[in-house]
Amino acid sequence: MLFPERVASQSGVPEGIDNAGYLAFVDALLDGRLKLGQTLRQEELCSTLGISLSPMREATTLLHAEGLITVRKKVGITIFYPDVKFIGNTFQFRGIIEREGLIKFAAMVDGEWIRRARESHARIMAVVAGARDPADYREPMRVLERDFHGSFIAAFDNQQITLSYAKLMQKMFLIRLINMEAVSPTNSIQSMQEHLAIIDALEQRDVALAAEALDRHLRGVLHRVLTT
Repeated sequence: MLFPERVASQSGVPEGIDNAGYLAFVDALLDGRLKLGQTLRQEELCSTLGISLSPMREATTLLHAEGLITVRKKVGITIFYPDVKFIGNTFQFRGIIEREGLIKFAAMVDGEWIRRARESHARIMAVVAGARDPADYREPMRVLERDFHGSFIAAFDNQQITLSYAKLMQKMFLIRLINMEAVSPTNSIQSMQEHLAIIDALEQRDVALAAEALDRHLRGVLHRVLTT
């Protein structure tokens, strides 16, 4: 396995959740049947997701607990919409936790990880460059990003940090839904090149340079989400 541990999903589904309604909700966000900030009645949500009322109630409990929806009497179910402050706070927290994890990871990274990381990035960049539809590479991109950044979090070897990071990645999922063009071919390749700069610095055992490259990468992701 390329990376030491997959600590969090960037698909919007926390590890271990297999509730049909929850999964259908996430799928509907991804394919556009549901929109961030949308308000609808429970019956409408059932119809959109193609599930009955009973499993929808269970899913609603999970979605509310995860902060994905709010439920108000006589109003309905409102899907969360990330505002600018939420986005800024999320990226700030992500930068803090990943930077510290990267510093720890830099002390244990070996040549085999570097080699495999380069190979995996070269493969995904080739896939992106040859893809006609972003849907062809979005899932492998998510897996690579999850594992790459997850390597830094795994270096803490701390379950509480791992759980906090999983919640953070769910917030990142919501932010990405604001602008799906942020994962266009050009932007995706740019992101992978930023990863390679981190890998280069790790290979050189230059922790400060690696941390700077990570900061630059996260600033680039934020810029692409907000401006693309």
